[in-house]
Amino acid sequence: MAAGGVVSMGKRTIALVVTVAAWAWACAEKPVSSPVESPVAVRTIRVRPEAVERRITATGTLEPQARVIVAAQQEGLVTAVRVREGDRVRAGETVVELDDRELQAQLAEEEARRSEAEAQWRRTAALAAEGLVSPAAADSARAAFETAAARTEAIRTRLSFTRIAAPVDGVVTARMVEVGNLAAARSPLLELAAGNGLVLRVPISELDVVRLAVGDAAVVTVDALPGVRVAGRIVRIFPAADSVSRQVTVELGLEGYPAGVRPGFLARAELVIERLAEAMMVPEQAVLRGSEVPFFVYRVVDGKAEVCAVTVGDRIAGRALIRQGLAAGDEVIVEGMARVRPGAPVTVRGEGEGS
Repeated sequence: MAAGGVVSMGKRTIALVVTVAAWAWACAEKPVSSPVESPVAVRTIRVRPEAVERRITATGTLEPQARVIVAAQQEGLVTAVRVREGDRVRAGETVVELDDRELQAQLAEEEARRSEAEAQWRRTAALAAEGLVSPAAADSARAAFETAAARTEAIRTRLSFTRIAAPVDGVVTARMVEVGNLAAARSPLLELAAGNGLVLRVPISELDVVRLAVGDAAVVTVDALPGVRVAGRIVRIFPAADSVSRQVTVELGLEGYPAGVRPGFLARAELVIERLAEAMMVPEQAVLRGSEVPFFVYRVVDGKAEVCAVTVGDRIAGRALIRQGLAAGDEVIVEGMARVRPGAPVTVRGEGEGS
């Protein structure tokens, strides 16, 4: 019995092993199914070439076409200042007067001496003609008269300097002297804004100024007058760049402006530095930063998201200029990028033309 029992147990053990092996083989034959990746819903645009203007904005201060300093030509006590800031003056109009009493007295003395010298010269000349005096005496008398006349003329000239006139038409922008002040020779008395208009001088980067030329149009806005847009045009590009800032001064003339616009106001000029006939533009949010490339976009190719490295230019009104990397007709993902990975299937929920 004992032997029969052992044999019976062995048969059951062998049968169990065979059953387990068969089950294991059957499991090994069945392939393990991988989960199917669900497409990500995205929105796209179809890139189309378009005309684009690259613009820059530069800030400066409005100035008159010319600033003219009215100065004293000689020292004198100021007795009258006939204008104030904001007054318009004409060329030749007297604007400041200096005390002339001392010069008037000197002129009276010199005129008397000149008259006496002239009379003496004429008498001597008549005597010389009759042979009563030598020609040298007549020449000496004439020289004395001419010297007296020159001194008289010099006093008259100095006297004219006491009436200081505006050298040009303009508007008084600064008054630096008052009645009772002692004006030194060549000291500034008034400042005039000359010319019929205003100019705006703005600093432009050396990288941009090479794209500008005299005659280029500009749009000027003034901070003090919101909504006012003034037409301008480049009238001068200075010949040298600042050695520190690497900027070049560009002067714009304003082509008509409202009465409220004044010298000294802060203004901004918008200038076109490049016109592109076939620019590729995409919404800014479509451009992503990468670890292996600086910038990229997701392009849809055969229903999958494909990484496309791009070279990005200016950002213009919420859109990015793509210099390199995209071609006309490319389909670029503009929404849903956060859920997309390279090569992932996508479902386009909305598509637009351009951006």
